[in-house]
Amino acid sequence: MENKVYMASCPICGHTLFKGKPESYIEGGCPKCKNYLQIHFTDVGVKSNIIVSKKEKS
Repeated sequence: MENKVYMASCPICGHTLFKGKPESYIEGGCPKCKNYLQIHFTDVGVKSNIIVSKKEKS
């Protein structure tokens, strides 16, 4: 049986961040560009989402 391990990079700046196995999930921030990310490792690769919060009007 093959052990798959994938590397995830920031989709904004390309900084290498995490490695993980299929069906694992990580939330974390990129130390280089300061964006907060959701990383989901699947059987075929990596899915990255940038989490953006709406700013309240002052």
